[in-house]
Amino acid sequence: MYFAPPPQTDMQNEEKLILDISSSGNFSSVDKKKNKPLTIRQIFQGIDDWLINSTPISTKDKLLFFQLLGNMINAGLPILDSLNLLEKESRNVRMKRVIKDMKEHIETGESLASAMRRNDDVFDEASCAVIEAGERSGKLNEITKELVGQYERIDMIKDQVKSVMIYPIVVFCVMILLTVVVIIFVIPKLKDLFGGTENLPLPTQILLGISNFVVDHWLLTLILIFGVIALIGTYISSKTGKRQIEVAMLSMPIVSGILQQMILSKITRIFGFLISAGVPIIQSLKIAAHIAGNDIYRDKLILTAEDLSKGILIAENISDNPKLFPTMLVNMISIGEKTASLDTIMIKVAQYFDDQLQRKIKNLSQIMEPIILVIIAGGAIFMIMAIYLPILKMNERVLG
Repeated sequence: MYFAPPPQTDMQNEEKLILDISSSGNFSSVDKKKNKPLTIRQIFQGIDDWLINSTPISTKDKLLFFQLLGNMINAGLPILDSLNLLEKESRNVRMKRVIKDMKEHIETGESLASAMRRNDDVFDEASCAVIEAGERSGKLNEITKELVGQYERIDMIKDQVKSVMIYPIVVFCVMILLTVVVIIFVIPKLKDLFGGTENLPLPTQILLGISNFVVDHWLLTLILIFGVIALIGTYISSKTGKRQIEVAMLSMPIVSGILQQMILSKITRIFGFLISAGVPIIQSLKIAAHIAGNDIYRDKLILTAEDLSKGILIAENISDNPKLFPTMLVNMISIGEKTASLDTIMIKVAQYFDDQLQRKIKNLSQIMEPIILVIIAGGAIFMIMAIYLPILKMNERVLG
């Protein structure tokens, strides 16, 4: 006897719901291994995986990883056991996955540096090269500790610069917010109060014209604002725009000094550290070029590394551009090349640049305060004139 299969319930139909998702994404609506449609739970799991894998890992998380790894290796734990503990203790979900991936590759016979290079969006080439040198020399624990110290200094300088810039950014944001409030809510009242724009002074007429445009064409205003932001973002992200901005910043009176000190401090510190860790000089120079964070310095240092392979010394190569490389730095590199002590001299030069940068950051904070006060005063005076001049003018008419 033939029995017909029971009809599917709504719940069963819902479990087999397939979303139309492009196959170009990180996950598909069909399981290729089993050739079955994905359930809603699997689709959301794929979205969750994509979000986790797209989450950046902060410098502090990476520093903590290297610090704990060095301590565990120093205590005598094998690398795999150390990674197992780090995977369990890490609170960053993305970092857990990275450590798990590294552990799987090490279990297949790869080195720690090779496993790190497979996650090049997390670990830069400088870190990988240093770890590789530590593995080859058998001093991985010492190298790891020194690596943490170097990057802690770099991260500390970045935080100091950011802390100086937060104050003016907050002030300007508050000024923009207050200006928007005045333009939308205060200025239109003056037009009704004085019965037209012809009786208002020029500052008030200017603000009133801006106010009328923003209120009457608010959608167009939003489109213009977001359009300008998009154009600026596109320009900054383009190769030409990035290059022009870097050239402009290296030419600005106050900013150029701080930016140059930051770049040179990072380059000399990492370059000297890589050499002391046993990395070849040409490779160390190329790595330092890529972590400079500035295309102008990167291109020059890569060219210098290529010329160094041809027998042209570093000091001779960079001496033709004193705006990028000060004479003091060129002379110190020349001494280091002649005496075969380039690593030691670079670390000392990096400390010198750090000290100079500390002074310039303090000077910047002192210079920014009067500049900000002048800008605030100018904006406040203009607003006061735009709002109170009509009132004073009306009082003169009443008293007259």
